[in-house]
Amino acid sequence: MPFMLQPFSHLPAYELVTPLREAVTANNTIIGAPPGAGKSTVLPLSLLQSSLQGKILLMQPRRVVVRNLADYLARQLNENVGETVGYRIKGESKTSSATRLEIITEGVLSRMIQQDPELAGVAAIVFDEFHERSIHSDFGLALALEVQSGLRDDLRLIIMSATLDVGPLQTLLNAFSVLPVVNLNSEGRMFPVDIRYTQDVQAHELVPKTCNIIKQAVGEHDGDILVFLPGRGSINAVAREIKGLAESADMAVHMLYGALSKSVQQAAIMPDPQGRRKIILSTNIAETSLTIEGVTVVIDSLWENSAQYHPSSDITALTQQRISQASATQRAGRAGRVMAGTCYRLCSKSSFERLAKHNAAQIEKEDLSSFLLDTLAWGSSPDTLALLTKPTRAQQQIAQQKLQRVNAISQSSITPYGRMLAQLPCQPHLAHLLLTAKQGIEGLSPSENDALRYAAPFVVALSESNISVGGATNVMEALLNANSNTRSQLTLQASRYARYVQDNDGKAQRLKLDINELDEQALGLGIAIAFPLQVGYRRSASDKSAENSNTTNGKPKTSIVEYKLASGKGAELTSAGSSSAFDESENGDGPWLAVLDGQLIKSTVAIRLAQPVHERGLRFAFPDAFSEKRSVIFNNDTGVMEARVSTGFYDITLNSTPVSGQEKSREKAFWDDALCNAWFTYLDALSLASWPLSDADWQWWRRVSMAGKLNLPQEKAFDEPDPWPLSLSALVHQAKDSLAPVLKNCKSIKNLKQLPWKTALNNGLSWPQQDALATLLPTHVTIPTGREASLDYRDNGDVVLSVKMPELYSQSTPLTVAGGRVTVVCELLSPAGRPLQTTSDLAAFWQGSYKEIQKEMKGRYPKHFWPDDPANALPTSKTKKHM
Repeated sequence: MPFMLQPFSHLPAYELVTPLREAVTANNTIIGAPPGAGKSTVLPLSLLQSSLQGKILLMQPRRVVVRNLADYLARQLNENVGETVGYRIKGESKTSSATRLEIITEGVLSRMIQQDPELAGVAAIVFDEFHERSIHSDFGLALALEVQSGLRDDLRLIIMSATLDVGPLQTLLNAFSVLPVVNLNSEGRMFPVDIRYTQDVQAHELVPKTCNIIKQAVGEHDGDILVFLPGRGSINAVAREIKGLAESADMAVHMLYGALSKSVQQAAIMPDPQGRRKIILSTNIAETSLTIEGVTVVIDSLWENSAQYHPSSDITALTQQRISQASATQRAGRAGRVMAGTCYRLCSKSSFERLAKHNAAQIEKEDLSSFLLDTLAWGSSPDTLALLTKPTRAQQQIAQQKLQRVNAISQSSITPYGRMLAQLPCQPHLAHLLLTAKQGIEGLSPSENDALRYAAPFVVALSESNISVGGATNVMEALLNANSNTRSQLTLQASRYARYVQDNDGKAQRLKLDINELDEQALGLGIAIAFPLQVGYRRSASDKSAENSNTTNGKPKTSIVEYKLASGKGAELTSAGSSSAFDESENGDGPWLAVLDGQLIKSTVAIRLAQPVHERGLRFAFPDAFSEKRSVIFNNDTGVMEARVSTGFYDITLNSTPVSGQEKSREKAFWDDALCNAWFTYLDALSLASWPLSDADWQWWRRVSMAGKLNLPQEKAFDEPDPWPLSLSALVHQAKDSLAPVLKNCKSIKNLKQLPWKTALNNGLSWPQQDALATLLPTHVTIPTGREASLDYRDNGDVVLSVKMPELYSQSTPLTVAGGRVTVVCELLSPAGRPLQTTSDLAAFWQGSYKEIQKEMKGRYPKHFWPDDPANALPTSKTKKHM
């Protein structure tokens, strides 16, 4: 074995070196190795000594991992980064002609393939930490499989994962790859980790409870402490709380998250120069492939901030949510990398066991417009790509609508302009801003277009960054008040995009970008062009008083201004003290603003960052959006759909007049379709609990929902079975044809509640699905008396049979549905219909607690039959006299 691998001979992944080198001669490879096995270090280095001739690409999900892993592997070869081992991330690279192992972030691969479909000079692609299921890794693998099957059967694909169920992945590769697939597995980490559970910790208790566990760990353990928290806010709060503790214990406190500079991240990862113990407060950035030497204790909050796209508002916001068991396993593994360790999980063991087993695929919850544009530019479609998780039709329709707004696609086909957008290294709506600024907007003066050209790269940089705004809600104010490190990072990021707005004279190329030179109105207009549905129009303002010890009078005014967004959502801008940055009377900004950052709370958007914008600029930038529109609008006050002719900006109405019945009758087909589409829009925005369904309708939907969760087989399917609908909204669109005729005659919420939902929605299912639902999840079950008794499908997933106890005499075997996969819960009732016992194990009940109930029932209901051996007694619904 080459000398460079000898230091790793103690790691479990070392045993895979020879099998992997043999496998890559003629196969694709799936590698399963638990946290701490060393797969990210040993195996990529071993490939340098394999039969592969050419460059090896190693994909990692995070920038900080790419840099550190490249540095670590280069040191094992006694080289500098950029020689045999190099790296490339967005806007930064260290490679040379000698580079054979190039570590890249996931988004880099798809762009490399699209620019060079043959991947000339690349011998293998290693997809590390594939279990994280990012859109980029899923899409990159799909493209790589197409390259391998169509152009490069000598290309080798290696997928490595710590916690992924490899069965579906192997099925995918077998279906789409021209090469056989080899599975390799290694043992887990070498050092044991003692898992300790606490009481359940709710999100609002996170900071104080975490601090308490840190204090406990500092006193009970040696070594460094790695604390996993959901985001920067909780990290800063914990850092403030433990400052005194750290000083008294002579410990260094470090923070670790994506928005920090490289030097700050490195300080958190490397040993303390003064030899002190460290407390590292980190997001999930430290979850995988990043070994922090000296860590022996992990404190896991079990929370993370996850990006969630809300199509109804076109806002992608961070949502705090529980992590999966797979992620928790990864995190715990950080404590056992160098010696035996301890992991504190901030929840009870029973709560932990109820967490999802694996991470949801990113493709299921994020904005897919960029993915769809890249797919179309590649010449494919989401339905034909080799994807482990395919986007739903509803997701694809939403992404298509977003791309149509920027003229990137037409009738599901990419346009020439769309191909131009796909060439830029950012999201399509941001690329559209850059190209719009480059071209200039007709109607704006030359100086205004120059200001927009100057501002556009900053808007892109801001949208890709997560800057700390220090309480400011005005974008310009936040920029001017940001610290020097944040300002320099944003300026550097903006400079990378400046070349895309340069005119033919290269004028923008000569710009020396400076935040202080930004024009506020150009900044607002740039945000509006990038995020048109997040443009807001002022509706009303109010003042509230709140106690604040920092004020002289004790009651400063808190201003809450209500806006209507172009998406149709309501929004609120809250600020303590003066809100002059958005005050029409003081600066003449008018009632319009462009929202850069917002948080969807229930059905209202809380505005975090926004910039005023003039209506004049909006009219020049969006001339079609201000034209007269005929539409049907839901009136929240009356609960009635109203036909109106209006002018405004998307769903912001500036003026509106009702349409008479006579006018509607002249164009009945148009207004019928408009009414139908208005109801579809209304239904799309409803939360599940708000749907106007009857009890019978809910029973039907819970059966469909259970069928989807269990992925029930469809025996009558001729070919591939249709996917079960994941939401009522998705099913409504599937059932559009059967719903349209009844929705056209529906004028109000009252009418909506009276619709035959179950019948109409059931028609949205395919015939094989309807058959599977009726067969495997029946509405009734035959009980021992011969009666057909109804089943109750409940919100929590239980299927309950409520019957009088004597009717189930002789029944000892469990009652099941879903082909035996779900056991029916029996709710046993007294002759008067009152609950006596709930059980899913009748045999155990008859032999056990039945005896006590029998004594009580004989005294209370002597005319009824209460046998000593109910498991073998005659079932009955009658009294003893009539049996």
